[in-house]
Amino acid sequence: MNKLCKRLGLALALVMALTLSACGGDRPGQGGRPDVAPDLLSQEPQSSVTVYFPSADSDTLTPLSYGINSSRDTIWIALEKLLAGPPDSFCRQALPQGVKLSDLYYADGVVNISLQGDSPLTLDDVDLDAFYATVNDELLEQDGTTAAILLGYNGQALLEEPYSFDCLNDYSNGRGGSYVYYADGQAMYLVPLTLPISRDDHSGDDALFDYLAELVAAWSDAPPKGSGLYSALPEGVTAKAVAYANGALTIDFGAELLETGGSAQERLLVDSLLATFANVDEVNTLYITIDGQPVELLPHGTEVAAGLTVEHDDFSFNQVNNLAVQ
Repeated sequence: MNKLCKRLGLALALVMALTLSACGGDRPGQGGRPDVAPDLLSQEPQSSVTVYFPSADSDTLTPLSYGINSSRDTIWIALEKLLAGPPDSFCRQALPQGVKLSDLYYADGVVNISLQGDSPLTLDDVDLDAFYATVNDELLEQDGTTAAILLGYNGQALLEEPYSFDCLNDYSNGRGGSYVYYADGQAMYLVPLTLPISRDDHSGDDALFDYLAELVAAWSDAPPKGSGLYSALPEGVTAKAVAYANGALTIDFGAELLETGGSAQERLLVDSLLATFANVDEVNTLYITIDGQPVELLPHGTEVAAGLTVEHDDFSFNQVNNLAVQ
């Protein structure tokens, strides 16, 4: 799911080159679920999809990971889960209940999404960002590309031109940058914010280290005001020092880290770190030390003696279930 932040900046250039067209009625078919064009099928079967829901307490999007039966039809499956609504009250619906997905196809560089339902629906009822992020997370998993979207409802266009955005949960003032992961208002899920932290801002022999140190500082600090999010670190805990060598990033904390409030908070802390560095290819292992000394276990049982492996391609968090159901 983390690939979305890495490539969404490419979407604007793509959209500027599109031939604009409106999303009209459904294509003719035999009834029921239509066949999805090969353009929108994953090259290899996938066992999970990521769905972006509006966060309950803020204007951000929360990525949730669903286990599914192995399938190449991941965009359709992800959109159906988006239409079904969030699994709990920690997220909000992206549009009213009762709307169904009737068709999905790719044309002129745009993903066309046809919806149907019995009640009136206007563009004001739809969270377009949730649709765009959900579609493009799966596109990025398939072949590293992005595409704008068009929505139609009951044969009528909801959008007159393709929709896209540059950065998910953008707190970079439009500059772009890197994802840093924080906890939502209920400490239930992790939410990425795009912050203006760029490798291009650093140069010289220490450019990589300076970039990593900036990411760690942002992660350990409070998130931007107005985001509605919170640091995954317990109150009073900060990262004291950072070291990097040969793919290993070491973060040193004070003894306050040993007073982490519970296993759920410890899990958020570890996952937020791993997610923040999942897009940094040079970092393969994360080590945690306390006052400069290695530790074997965090207070609630997380093993850290051998380091935490950073999964650059397949790291999943905010898992809704462990069942392969679609």
